[in-house]
Amino acid sequence: MIKQNELSDVNVVIRTTYNRIDGEFQSDMSALVGVDKCDFMLDGEFRAAIDWIKYNDMRVCSMALPPGRLLREVVQVAGKAPCIVMTAVQNGAMRLTLEHGAFDVGGERIVVFDARALLSIDMMAGEDGRCTFQWLELSSMTDFAGALKGEAASIESVSLREYMQFFSRFLLKYGNSHISDYVDVSIRQNIVEMLKTFLRDQTARSDGGNKARLANDIIEYIKKNIDNHDLGAGRIARQFNISQRKLYKIFEESGLSLRDTILHYRLEAARKELASSSEKKIINIAFDSGFNDVSTFYRNFKRKYGYSPRSSQ
Repeated sequence: MIKQNELSDVNVVIRTTYNRIDGEFQSDMSALVGVDKCDFMLDGEFRAAIDWIKYNDMRVCSMALPPGRLLREVVQVAGKAPCIVMTAVQNGAMRLTLEHGAFDVGGERIVVFDARALLSIDMMAGEDGRCTFQWLELSSMTDFAGALKGEAASIESVSLREYMQFFSRFLLKYGNSHISDYVDVSIRQNIVEMLKTFLRDQTARSDGGNKARLANDIIEYIKKNIDNHDLGAGRIARQFNISQRKLYKIFEESGLSLRDTILHYRLEAARKELASSSEKKIINIAFDSGFNDVSTFYRNFKRKYGYSPRSSQ
């Protein structure tokens, strides 16, 4: 059983094996990953192994557990100290359930998350009948100020996963000796900087994708509501629950203003109607396309297409 004084020891490797699910195993799970309920689907005997070390403000663990679920109590979640966890799977697969979603870990995919948001860990067995994974916990949240958006991030990276696994193996192999004899201790800072870079790059890509989707959704809304004479920044901003300033910025970044975008789709709607209808009056077509007066419609139509609306009928 892991003792309280062992949790505070620095650069000391602790290796523990378990042959049954008992109070000792559950107590160690609570101490290391903050869960205190264990539910496993067992076809044979229970076999689990944990190697771990506390290094500066980090705790590094390598765990081999049978397939099953580790569950954290809500009370314990609320009292969890702020820290960031980075986890990768070496054998099998794993699913982390957090307060606002679930994240799969396996293959090249790792997950970084705020430990306070963790609710459960589901483990799927690999070839040896167990799930083997690395768990790197950083107690210094200030390292990731602004880098981790939300409670978790999923990263697919061979280099980051391999570096994390190398880092874990290295510490667990040489932790009982003088680590500085083997490598510069800045290895800890290297992994932090790598992780921050991946998080920021991923956030930038995500933000860009979200803006593109929002812009497309707004354009579809404009096209479907082109006959509405009140279609403008105020109405659109309310529809999408964003500020008018953000709305204008989205279209400025695309190179075409919101006003010009709305005008474009009004004129296109009128042009198509003019080409398909010889009986409908131009004034009615202009009105149905969202224009408030015919002179504005004529002027903008001719400027855009180079000919009068009357030539279209």
